[in-house]
Parts: sequence; structure tokens; C-alpha cells
Amino acid sequence: MSDRFHHLYIEPDDFEASLAFYRDVIGWAVTEDWNDDGGNRGAVLSGGAMKVVLAERHAATRPADASGTRPSVHLDIHDIDARFLQIPKGPHVVVGPEKTHWGTRWFVVRDPDGNRIAFEEVHHKAG
Repeated sequence: MSDRFHHLYIEPDDFEASLAFYRDVIGWAVTEDWNDDGGNRGAVLSGGAMKVVLAERHAATRPADASGTRPSVHLDIHDIDARFLQIPKGPHVVVGPEKTHWGTRWFVVRDPDGNRIAFEEVHHKAG
């Protein structure tokens, strides 16, 4: 088993202020950005060996955020189904293996303090 850090996910209160902070103050480069049909913006910033994803909150997802389903740490996993079988069943499983709307597969767990961790199949298996 090899769980690798992939990225930190942040939904800032003020997207422009956070983007300016990470880009202009911290000095990280914007490697990708988007503005979806709903007008929500996002950006991927990199300081070299790590990535931070900033995304505007979607009004429709605010209730999900309140219930604690949005992960903040994403791990890159090569076989989601096999890795999920290694996780004991229990209330710590927030989302079972499923496709994401951005084209990956993941499952999400919550630690005892409520921190959410996404095990995400970023690079799809061949075949």
C-alpha cells in the first residue's frame, strides 16, 4: 500500500483574497484555473512539491459543507476499490467509492476530530 499526498483543498471565504495571498504573498504559481458555467471559479497553485486547490463555494454545496463531507486532504491512490477494502466499516466512512464530477474516483473518511481525507484515484488504471 502506498498512499501519497496529492493536494490540499480549500474553499476560502474570499476567493480573490486567498488567490492573491497564495500567488502574490507566498509566491506559488497558478498552474490551472477554471470558471464553470455556474460562475464558480477555482485555481490550482503549486509551490513545487505540493499543490493547493482553491475553489469558490457552490451555493448548492453549502449544506454538504456544514455536514462535513468536503475533504481537505487528498491522497493519490492507484486502486480505490482495493484500498477501500482495507478500511474497516464504520461511521468514519463519509463517502464510499464513487465517481467524482471532475473525472476521478474516490472515497472519503473522517478522523476522530472531524478532518476529512479523500482517497482519490487521480491516475486511472490502464485497461
